[in-house]
Amino acid sequence: MAEKGKSKTDVAARAESKSRTQLCSNCGNKVEVVLAVSPNGKKRMRRVCCGG
Repeated sequence: MAEKGKSKTDVAARAESKSRTQLCSNCGNKVEVVLAVSPNGKKRMRRVCCGG
């Protein structure tokens, strides 16, 4: 039986991970996430920084 007073997700942990910024392993700067569209129309998220 599940407890009724307990949340299924840990909201504090989700908020902490969302606020934490991702840093580049090469230069240490902030990594920017951009939406890249290929010539055939396929979309994907790319992480852009110093080119590494």
